[in-house]
Amino acid sequence: MSWFIKDKVIVLISPEPWGENFVSKHHYANYLAKNNKVYFLNPADGSAKFPLSGMDIRTKKIHENLTIVSYKNLIPRLNSLPKFIQKSTYRQQIQRLKKLLNLSKIDLIWSFDPNRFFDLSHWKTEKTIYHTVDFHPKAKFEKDIVLGSNYFFGVADLILEEHQVYRKGMVIPHASDLDGFNTKIELQLPGQNKIRAIYTGNFHQDINYEVLKSLAKDNSDVDFMLIGPTAPSNLSSKNTIEKEDFTALKNLENVFFLGNIPPSHLMSYLELADINLVLFKKSQEKKHCSPHKLMAYFYSGNPTLSNYIDAHKNSETNLLLMAKNDAEILEKFHELKTNLTLYKSPELIQLRRNFAIENSYQTRIHEIEKILND
Repeated sequence: MSWFIKDKVIVLISPEPWGENFVSKHHYANYLAKNNKVYFLNPADGSAKFPLSGMDIRTKKIHENLTIVSYKNLIPRLNSLPKFIQKSTYRQQIQRLKKLLNLSKIDLIWSFDPNRFFDLSHWKTEKTIYHTVDFHPKAKFEKDIVLGSNYFFGVADLILEEHQVYRKGMVIPHASDLDGFNTKIELQLPGQNKIRAIYTGNFHQDINYEVLKSLAKDNSDVDFMLIGPTAPSNLSSKNTIEKEDFTALKNLENVFFLGNIPPSHLMSYLELADINLVLFKKSQEKKHCSPHKLMAYFYSGNPTLSNYIDAHKNSETNLLLMAKNDAEILEKFHELKTNLTLYKSPELIQLRRNFAIENSYQTRIHEIEKILND
């Protein structure tokens, strides 16, 4: 019997809560909710006042088919307790969640979280997916969820290699939020230069701020637009930019921190820029082997300059211009700047945009649907 991802009840378990900033989990929830009833399960925001008393389960409807679920753990410091206590507690928490949400039948559990509910069988659902988009060296029981899920996906080969000793997963790359990309607003960017470079994302400690400073200092004829939270956000509660780096960059006349923007506004900013940037430290290239931001960059049509990105090691340079080291980033930036007309030809802009269009979230969901039917 065919199994379609339509008219289903889906619980999506996310390690990042719902908020202003969206990554793959939030986008999947939005697109799945077009044809299904989706419950987006935030990570626990604390614990019960008295152990095993209540979970303080709260819901917020984004729209008719998408509900955000927040709750507290039944026991303090649950993730630090022995495995058998965690399993028993998670089973109880699942029972309470299902009862309060009136979920007598769940068709699909789609988990992106390696730490919570690592025994997906407790949900007693028809199908289960574990979908990893990151490395999780501190997740003690990730092997359990990898082995226990019906389907195991990862966004890049390098991430799946971490688990290949005990299970071979399937690559499901990052996707494009075409609905969000096609929402436009009127805006005006700061700065006086004709050429603009743009960087979007969390400003955490993995970013190569030294090369970013060098780029800005060496290219005073370019304005650098930096978009994203510089303080804790729904995607990161720590690991934000150091004060020294923030001050040094902010004091440069051609660098502008534009802060948080709604996901639906991102494309309007990107389309006013000329060069997209991905600048992770060499030591962090494995961790950031498949940046989520790239699909928006590609859809903008502008050339993208980045450090080495393993997920795109076979991509052509017209799609993504990768540098081997910091010196090469500086060289390639100068090449881009002086040959912008060539790199922003209508043909190359369309090539990049087509790649994003062909790799939409709706496309990914259809691909996964086929796997679930094999």
